Amino acid sequence: MIPKETFFNLPLEKRERIIEAAIDEFSRNDYREARINEIVRLSSIPKGSFYQYFEDKKDLFRYVIDLLYEKKMKVISAVMNSAMNASVFQTLRLMAEAAIEMAEENPRLSRIGDRLMADPALMREVFEDYRPSSDGLMESLVKQGIERGDIAPWVDPSLAARLITAFLLALGDAVRETASSNLTEEARKKFYSMVDILENGMRRREQDDRS
Repeated sequence: MIPKETFFNLPLEKRERIIEAAIDEFSRNDYREARINEIVRLSSIPKGSFYQYFEDKKDLFRYVIDLLYEKKMKVISAVMNSAMNASVFQTLRLMAEAAIEMAEENPRLSRIGDRLMADPALMREVFEDYRPSSDGLMESLVKQGIERGDIAPWVDPSLAARLITAFLLALGDAVRETASSNLTEEARKKFYSMVDILENGMRRREQDDRS
């Protein structure tokens, strides 16, 4: 789901103003409580113009999520490219650090992601669009780990990729539910614990070489 062509025909400054207004509103309110009127007010555009650029609120919301996902995938891809000599599990830990850093540098986008994950129905609807690329990225990482000997040869790459994705989603829930005043450190601890679980379950052992 993308904006209408008329949106992309706007001057860059006006497009950015609308997106910034949307990020403000969606970061302050859950999707269902966010108001088009407030986005229109913040971006200083006539309300009628909004519907020339987007079908509805969900159209704009999905576009903001696209931008968030694109930013996150760039960060993850950069980690993978810079960690060619690291083990799969160390790469996952580096991804955690990069994701935490991204959240600290982009608090509004981070809050939008948190609000999305706290809405199971909306999350399922939105995440289905991203699951193939997310699972594909993780599957390639698992295959690389098998080839390099980090991961046991019996591990199914496709299943492992889905498992990692499920762990990541569950991790987000666990961090949001924590009472800790230091969410950054809590997120780091929980992510590292998750990687430890994956490593203990999937790493290559001597008996794998003998079988």
